[in-house]
Order: sequence, then structure tokens, then C-alpha cells
Amino acid sequence: MTNKPFTEIRHKYNTLSVSQKVIADHILNDQKHAVMATISELAKNCNVSETTVMRFIKKLGYTSFQVFRIDMAHEITEISYDQKSLHKLKIEDGYQDISADDDVATINQKVIQSASIAINDLKTLIDPISIEAVVTLFTRADKLLFYGSGGSDVIALDAYHKFLRLGLNVTTHSNSHLMMIQAAHLSHADIVVLISHTGESREVLEIAENAKKQNTKIICITSYINSSLAKLSDIALFSSTNQLKYYTDAMVSRILQLVILDMIFVSVSLRLGDMGKDSIYRSRKAIYVAKKPLP
Repeated sequence: MTNKPFTEIRHKYNTLSVSQKVIADHILNDQKHAVMATISELAKNCNVSETTVMRFIKKLGYTSFQVFRIDMAHEITEISYDQKSLHKLKIEDGYQDISADDDVATINQKVIQSASIAINDLKTLIDPISIEAVVTLFTRADKLLFYGSGGSDVIALDAYHKFLRLGLNVTTHSNSHLMMIQAAHLSHADIVVLISHTGESREVLEIAENAKKQNTKIICITSYINSSLAKLSDIALFSSTNQLKYYTDAMVSRILQLVILDMIFVSVSLRLGDMGKDSIYRSRKAIYVAKKPLP
């Protein structure tokens, strides 16, 4: 539990039941009123029982409704500013859905705010112990394989590029069949990193199954806590998303996938010390010719 109820609700939204999502939507859409409401008032406003409300807060890690309210009050006072925007961006405003009537300036504002809040949520939701474990595995692995499903394909390619610069033995394939074949030839000394928003893509699960048969460590980055991929993985890193109409949760998740991989990259670079610095220098030198101006 993060002691930040609104963040926790957004993070676990996809795991909630239908009635629990009604409560979640009510709280996120009217946060100031939710802080003041008693458990009976909240239940009445959501047309659910008090027992359902208690199940909801227990899902978030709370056993006391009063503590839940106090933590909501604390979180609602936090304000995030975006210097590029003309307006203050408040955490309490939450993810901003986009309507067909919005003009370009409003759309820009809402997209920036949703991305900003998602990254802010990630600060409290990412598990430093898991990141530390991933960094250790990366520095000891014989081979690293990255695969991204659907829109996450470009994220896997970005990760391949990053860790290749460190001189690590890295591979990626946009073709899932090639990746499945390669996963079948891995060993216990290798690492496969699978990136999937839903964690339910058939090809991703096949790759994970093939890797598991070889006792290969599986690391995943996904938005769904209870996804099949998360359950198959040795280490699962989760992003916080919220379902939106036009600016979809998948869009937000790709931003967070990049941030998570940057966290790992920087930590691995530092862990490698002088060897990491030397590898980055040699990588830059290797492509320097491509940056030279034409005569």
C-alpha cells in the first residue's frame, strides 16, 4: 500500500469488480466530496452496500475507513506544476479525459496532464527492490532478449538500443515467431524481458512459456497486476494507468514503459562503473562518423 489512495485506485483499477469500479469512479471524479463523506454516505452515493465499500478499501490495503479518508485528504493537498502549461496541473484533478469538442489547446493540456500524473503515480508505485533485482540480473546475464507486443514493439527496440550501447549481449525481434524460436534456445543464464500493456497477448505468453521451459528468468513490464504474463514472470514491473476515451491507457502505459526502462538503464550503467562508461564512449565513437557534416 502506498498511503496514496487516489494513486492506488488508479493503479488497481483494472483489478476491481464492477461495483468496486463504481466506487472508484465516484471517488476519482469527486475527490473533495469523497474525503468528507462517511462510509454510509459513500455507499448511498454509489448505490452499493457499506460492506462493498469496505471490500473496496481492503482491496487498496486499508482496514479502516477513517484512515482511508485521512490519506485521501493528505494526497489531495499535493499539487503538481507543469512549467510548459499556462495552468496549474493538480493531482486532485486526476487523469483528464478528452472529448470530441475539445480544441487543440485543451487537448494539449489534458494529454500533458495525464502523462504528468501517470509519471507522478509511478514514483510511489514502482518497487525499488524489484528494480534492484532486475539490475543485478542484467549485469550477470549472458544474453538479454527484449520483446514488445503491439505498440510496445518500439519500446523493446528502444531498450535494445540502450543496452547495446553498454556492450551487453542484447537481442530483439519484431517478428514474434523468430522470438519464440530464440526463446526455445535460451538457458538459465539468460534473461527475457517482455513488454505488454495487457499482459495477455498470445505471442507474448508463448514466448514466456518457451523461456520458462529453459529455466530462463522472465521480467515483464505490464499494466495489469493479475495478467497471465505477470503470473508467469519472475519479476513483474507494473505501470499505473487509467482507462480514458480518446487518450487511451495504452498510450500512457508506453510512456511509463520508457521511464521504467530508463530507470533500469541508468542503474545498470552505474553498476558497471568504468566498464559501462567505456562501453558508452566506444558506442558513441562508433557512430560518430554518421554525425560528421557532409563536405
